Amino acid sequence: MNVSRLGFLKGALSALGVGVGGGWRVFAAPPGWKPPKNPNIVFGVVSDTHLAAAALSGKPRKGWIHTYFRNALSYFRDQNVDAVVHCGDMAHRGMISELQFHANVWKRVFPDNRAPDGHVVEKLFVNGNHDTDGFKYSDNWAKKIFPDPVERAKHVLADDMAGNWERIWGEPFHDVWHKEVKGYHFFGRHHGISEAKFARLVKEVDKKAGLAKSKRPFFMLSHKRPGNALVKLLAPFRNGVGFFGHWHASCVNWNNMYFFTGATFPHIEVPSCEPRGSGGLGAIARLPPAMAGVPIEGVEDVGKTRQGYVVRVYDDMLVISRREFGVGGSLGPDWIMPLGRYKPHPLSFGELAKRIGEPQFRDGAKLGVEKGGDGITLSIPLADANPESRVYAYDVKIAGADEPVSRRVFAVGCNLPAGREPNGGVTKMFVPAVTLPCGDLLAVSVTPYSSLGTNGRPISALI
Repeated sequence: MNVSRLGFLKGALSALGVGVGGGWRVFAAPPGWKPPKNPNIVFGVVSDTHLAAAALSGKPRKGWIHTYFRNALSYFRDQNVDAVVHCGDMAHRGMISELQFHANVWKRVFPDNRAPDGHVVEKLFVNGNHDTDGFKYSDNWAKKIFPDPVERAKHVLADDMAGNWERIWGEPFHDVWHKEVKGYHFFGRHHGISEAKFARLVKEVDKKAGLAKSKRPFFMLSHKRPGNALVKLLAPFRNGVGFFGHWHASCVNWNNMYFFTGATFPHIEVPSCEPRGSGGLGAIARLPPAMAGVPIEGVEDVGKTRQGYVVRVYDDMLVISRREFGVGGSLGPDWIMPLGRYKPHPLSFGELAKRIGEPQFRDGAKLGVEKGGDGITLSIPLADANPESRVYAYDVKIAGADEPVSRRVFAVGCNLPAGREPNGGVTKMFVPAVTLPCGDLLAVSVTPYSSLGTNGRPISALI
């Protein structure tokens, strides 16, 4: 990292009250902070858009609207991106018409592959398992609907992936590919292609471009998370950054969003932007042992979401903005990822947990308790007193004369932009009477948790 620039960043961040330790381990942009210069390159990132078609008509399937993909591209256009990354699963059932849907939206937002000011916006797309074999998920459904192979080839994308891709996107199809955008190198690996073949391409480009010796990051795109084979093959390339999709995991859960593969280079998971909406929250992986094994309730109430990123690349850092494309809005402070070698890395789970802080209830927050319906209904106020540590779930304990009852529930709206929570962010939880502990007087305690397991102070009530 450039010494003078590091000093500037330290001074700017310190002035905003943000401590900077050895190795500059800031991971989230503090309020009011802005990079001191324009980014070198800006690109949007989406994955798993899953635009579905009715098989026989080829028209959009009912309920599978294209709004969210269009919203994502429109937002990227407004951010003046230089490129757009798609990490696969564009077609839901692997139909030609489903890939064509994406091209139709693309052409409306970026006609002739250009932004409004005329600069070219590069497509950095890889396909996913639904693109290549989506029909297989229904017992070879394609053969049942289109028994004639000639007719089937008119509908199934993978029957001629190269020909269909070139016709729809206007560019050749390669199993692995390399593109350079504004001096930055991007590598793509389509689903099912060997990591060895991908690594060979990276090494071939390295001979000419000097990737391993460069201070600039290069980017690796795939649908599924790369495995250990790729890590071993690309061990010298410490400045690589990967993006992958497939898992539909929400980027409000820190556990899902950042991975090290063999501690060699970072891979960032891309959430889904599919029409049905994807909760994709997952279990909280880092909680006290006492909470282990207690399921989290309320998945349907947290808010379906369609998400993606805008990535801004500077000389010594990436700034990643998390965005929701349904209701619209930010999903939290920007992630700042310093480039270079760090041990521990500032986005490793241990370091994140130190800096994410604790979600807290506001002073004077009251827990609501209502009896009736053969049980009690808890009304948990939103724990939003610390905006830098968004509440993800609540741990509920009810104590009486015998063994206490433990429950966990997702915070309503935690999957949506702050301020968009339904019901004012109040989380309702019904506890059946038959599950309550015995006793004439019950004590209820609710503790807010972040997705990394950091917890704030509880609020309580007597029943």
